[in-house]
Order: sequence, then structure tokens, then C-alpha cells
Amino acid sequence: MAMRGNLKDMVVADLIQHICQDRKTAKLNIQHAKDQAILYFKEGRIDHAVLGEYTGEEVIYRILNWAEGTFDLENGVEPPQVSITNTWEALLMEGARRLDENSHDLDPVQKELPTNKEVESMDIKLEDILKEMSTDVSGYIASTVVGMDGLSLASHARTKGLDVEVISAQATMLFKLVETSVTKLGAGSLEDNLTTLDNAYIMMHFLPGSKQFFLALAVDRKTGNLGNMRLISKMAAERISKAMPR
Repeated sequence: MAMRGNLKDMVVADLIQHICQDRKTAKLNIQHAKDQAILYFKEGRIDHAVLGEYTGEEVIYRILNWAEGTFDLENGVEPPQVSITNTWEALLMEGARRLDENSHDLDPVQKELPTNKEVESMDIKLEDILKEMSTDVSGYIASTVVGMDGLSLASHARTKGLDVEVISAQATMLFKLVETSVTKLGAGSLEDNLTTLDNAYIMMHFLPGSKQFFLALAVDRKTGNLGNMRLISKMAAERISKAMPR
């Protein structure tokens, strides 16, 4: 059964995430002005993409900023070849990074980020808040307070070996991509975002009154509770905001 729609209602990044999370095998046609991109999915992976003379990953990066156009999804169509090996999550992260490089909107934010001395002085207090939150959140995995430059100000994890810096950078890329999509849709101001993965939920909250920092929380999908996750993380974000330097 085919699915048709408009990019004003569902942006490209959301389309890709929806198709991959549903583990579809399908062909997605996206029409944007005179350009047409064709994406092929196999059991939730993006295996192939074509846009004029371009094929593979470059196609994804070029279409993520398309805010107008139509799409047509045809289920059950097998990819004619494999030109993409990266995961869909990695593609969206890299796409967000590229969009961010082309944007100058974040310059004022970067100037207002805290100094190293300020970060050091609030590290312990923020980490204490995260530790307290970990005892109240069902299925808690990890949490981090991140600046929009992708650097973690404080973090806490129950599992040893997690690379918080990498996770923080990736979460920032994803959050920026979602915020860009919301802005293009004219849907108002983004406050938070929930990403559903195979084994986890990831909730990202802007700190109240600021678009400079956000709280990211990862919870096990099997043992976590979305209502509990949203409530506790919102309360923690408010406490963290008050603990930040003014």
C-alpha cells in the first residue's frame, strides 16, 4: 500500500526515521521543485539513494534541508543495488553536522557559553542532580547536560565504558536537525524531542529559558516508562537550569 504526503507535514528526516524504525522494505520518491530523489530501504536500512547525477550518502545530505515538496512511499520494492553502508542514525547525524556548518545562527550562542572556570565550578553540582535523577527514572541508562557546541558539562551513566563526549556530540547533531525541521515547518519553538531506538528511548530537553544547553536522558526501552521519563527529566532540567551560572 502506497503512502503519499507533503514535506510541510513530514520533513525528510522524520520520513527516514519513520520508515527505518518500522523496518520497511520500500521505495521512497521525493519531489522538490524540479528535483526528484529516490531512496530505497531494506528491512529498515537505507541501502541506495539517487538524485540526478548523485548516488549514495551524498543524496541524503543534499535533501535533508528540503522543506517543500511531496513524497510517495511504495512498500515491498527491493533496492536495485547497495550504495549506502552507514546506518540511518549516522546519516542523520552527519547531515545535521553539515547543516550546522552552513548556518551562522549559532554564533551568538557560542559567545555566551560558559568559561572553563565556570564549568569546573558547577560540574559537581550538576552531576549530583543527574545522580539523583538516575534513582527516580525507571530503566535509567545515562544522562548528560550538553551545550549546543556539543560539549558535555556534566554526565552520569550506570554502564561503564560509555563515551559521553561522543554521545553528547551525536545528541547535539540530532537535536539541531530536529530544531531545524521544526523551524522550517513554522511549528513554533522546540522544547524537547523523544527518539525511539530498538533498545532505548532518548529524551532531550532544552533547559528552561535557554536554547544554549539541553538535558539528554537515555532509558532502556523494555524497563523504562515514557510518562516517568518525561516528568522526571523535566523536573531535573528545571533544577539544572537554576544551577547554571548567570
